[in-house]
Amino acid sequence: MKIIISEIENKSDKTENINFSEIIEEFNPNVPVSAELNIKLIDSIVKITGRIKAVLILTCDYCLEEFTKEIDIKIDEMYERGNLNCNSHKEFEISDNNFVQDLNGNNEIDLTDFVYQCIILHIPNQLVCGINCKGKENLDKYMKKDFTDPRLEIFKNIKVEKE
Repeated sequence: MKIIISEIENKSDKTENINFSEIIEEFNPNVPVSAELNIKLIDSIVKITGRIKAVLILTCDYCLEEFTKEIDIKIDEMYERGNLNCNSHKEFEISDNNFVQDLNGNNEIDLTDFVYQCIILHIPNQLVCGINCKGKENLDKYMKKDFTDPRLEIFKNIKVEKE
């Protein structure tokens, strides 16, 4: 889903409310990701606020079992419509206003990609299915010599030609 910025600019209040609902295969092929977003133009800034809700299917880092995780993310992002040229090589202190993404003069924002990136940034580095994870038990099973990690099965089909 793409938002055309010039269409929002033509509105009297320069605001657009979007109810986003789309399946993003990488997170969950059965349940759509939903978002209530408010897009507001403030001079050359496009400000996107709202909430994203999703049910993710993840793989536990310890037991390698799939589990679901519900997320509810509060969004407050800004885009610069022009170009952010930082030609100055002077040091400066970073403030909240410095975290603006550059649209490089583009007139549209891909909301599917925007939602995808927001979710990716909120997934923790260590994925654990729960407090009662069977990771230790599975680790003992995986440490046996005849066990192959199922995630690495795809590499069995690679053929290397020697010169």
